[in-house]
Amino acid sequence: MMQLSQLIVFGIVQGLTYALLASSFWIIYSTTRTFHLAHSLTYAIAGYAAYLTSEQLGLSLWLGFAASLICAALFGCAIEALLYRQLRRRSSTVLGIFLSSLGIAAAGAALLQIIFGPMVKRVPGFPNATLSYGEISVTTLQLTGALAAFVAIGAVTILLTRTSVGNAVTAVRTNPKLAMAVGIRVERISLLVFAIGSAMAGLAAYVETIAFVAYPTMGLQPVMFGVIGVFLGGAGSIKGAALGGFVLGFLLVFSGLFLSQNLGVILVFTVLLIIIVFRPEGLIRSPVGE
Repeated sequence: MMQLSQLIVFGIVQGLTYALLASSFWIIYSTTRTFHLAHSLTYAIAGYAAYLTSEQLGLSLWLGFAASLICAALFGCAIEALLYRQLRRRSSTVLGIFLSSLGIAAAGAALLQIIFGPMVKRVPGFPNATLSYGEISVTTLQLTGALAAFVAIGAVTILLTRTSVGNAVTAVRTNPKLAMAVGIRVERISLLVFAIGSAMAGLAAYVETIAFVAYPTMGLQPVMFGVIGVFLGGAGSIKGAALGGFVLGFLLVFSGLFLSQNLGVILVFTVLLIIIVFRPEGLIRSPVGE
């Protein structure tokens, strides 16, 4: 029972991380219909921004946190404005935009390795104590990261459901032509969702960087699992995306009881395949406009 309780705690921590990443990918994909694989590069840039600010410049971890979010948001907006928007204006196909995103992700990771070298980068200094309750333990960093992810998802959900900005985002997500006809600046909304989604990825990257290390391809696996979470939970709403990421985190943690890490990943894709075949709308059945 103690082992089960500990796994539940780890599952919650991991689940909230993947829920954050799934939500960050969802808001971009659902609004702009851009399969933004360069999200993994945004993640890595946020990690290196924390390293440069807090370790190389010797500034506080709080400033490193701000740098991660700001650099991630700015890079996401730059990709949207300088690449995706131009491709859409030239009537590029969905496949063309997808391949351009894949190329940016691969080239960007190689460029980061050229600039920073192949060695991993650490950002020490976070007071990472272990909190224990009986046989159950969790570190302050795990707890902080989980709470930050929960607050971020909640804040974005409130923004989307209870504000005029959220109504505009929903309008663009539901029917961009009609939204444009009633005076909504679709291109501005696209920049906004890229900024929000990229900043959410930057938050996850910052937590990983101070907990472990930063390296050029650090965003590949987390973002991949975030994408899986979107379609596992349901791409119709942020609730579905967050639930999918959360379930995915639990699944990965509990699969470690019986399977190796590689087999756990196979299990995740197997579950995704089953969901796509038998329940293509995901775990939460909701309209795209919700």
